[in-house]
Amino acid sequence: MRKFTSAAVAGLAALAAAAAHGQTYSVGTNPQGSLAFASGTAVAKVMAQKGKLQFRVAPYGGSSTYLPLIHAKKLDFGFANQGEIAFAYDGTQIFDGRPNKGLRNLGVMYRINGTFAVPKDSAIRKINDLKGKRVPSDYTSGRIFHYITGGILATQEMSYDDVRRFPVPTFIRGIDALVQGKVDTAYIPLNAGAGKKAMATMNNGWRYISFDVTPEGAKRMHGVLPYAEPNVVPPRKTNTGVVEPTAMMRVQFYLVTGAHVPDEVVYLTAKTLYNNKKALALAFGPFNRMVPDEMAARHSNPYHPGAIKFYKEAGLWPPKS
Repeated sequence: MRKFTSAAVAGLAALAAAAAHGQTYSVGTNPQGSLAFASGTAVAKVMAQKGKLQFRVAPYGGSSTYLPLIHAKKLDFGFANQGEIAFAYDGTQIFDGRPNKGLRNLGVMYRINGTFAVPKDSAIRKINDLKGKRVPSDYTSGRIFHYITGGILATQEMSYDDVRRFPVPTFIRGIDALVQGKVDTAYIPLNAGAGKKAMATMNNGWRYISFDVTPEGAKRMHGVLPYAEPNVVPPRKTNTGVVEPTAMMRVQFYLVTGAHVPDEVVYLTAKTLYNNKKALALAFGPFNRMVPDEMAARHSNPYHPGAIKFYKEAGLWPPKS
C-alpha cells in the first residue's frame, strides 16, 4: 500500500508539472516604453527558452491597476517596487481600505534609479529650483509615481503644494508633456525606453537634476515611500541623461505573484531567473544590475512557498538583508 501510495503521489506530481508547462501565465506590467513592460517581456522570453513556461505580458496603466488583479486571481505575476507592494498588501495609501492579501513576493529583480529631468537648456539645476514650476502630478493610472516623485521632492522639504501641478495618467504621459513643452520637468527612470525616445525627439535632449543627499532628506524620502533610498549615479555613456554625479531615488524592483499560482510554477520561475542573469540581461539591459543572491530580501509581505522552497535550496533563506 505504501508503494502504491508513493507511486500515486509521484504520478500526480508529474501530471501537475505537465499541466503547469502547458499553461500560459500572465504578467502585469506598466505600458509599453516602461521598465516594467520591458522587464516582463525579458522574463517571458527567458522563461520560454530556459524554463519551458509560457508567459504573456499584459500592460496596464500602472501597478495600482494590476496588483489588485493578481490578488483577485485574474493575473499571475506582476512587477512593482517594494514600497507599493507593501501599500497593496496592507491596504494603505494608494490602496487605502483595499488590502490585497493574495499577493506574494517572488523576489527582487534589480534596483531602479530615477529622478526629475529637464530640457538641457533649462535654467533649472536642482530639485529645489522646481518651486513654482509646472510638474506632472496625480498619475491617475499609476498612482505609485505620486509617491516616488513626492519622495524626491521631500528630500528638499518640498511637496506638490510648492509646484504648479499638471495632472497626467502615467509617468510616460508626463514625459510626453515634457517633450511637448507643457511642463518644465518630468520624472524619468534611469535608462527607461520612454526616456531614450524623448532624448531623441527633443531638439537638445534632456538632463537629470539632482538633490542634496542628507540623512534628514533620506528620512523624509523614506517617510513618503517605504524602503526608498537616495543613490548618487555617476555620468557614463550607458547612463542616459546623467551629465554629472546625480542623486536619484533608488528602489528595489520586485517580481510578485499570487497565492493562487501553483508552488511548482513559482519554484521553477525563481530557479530559472536565478540561474539565467546573462540571458535576462541580453533581453533587457537593466538586468545587468540583478544580483541573484539578493533575490530574497527582507520585506513585510510574505513570500510565496514555491519561492521559499527554491531559496532554501540555494542557501538564501531566510533573507540576510
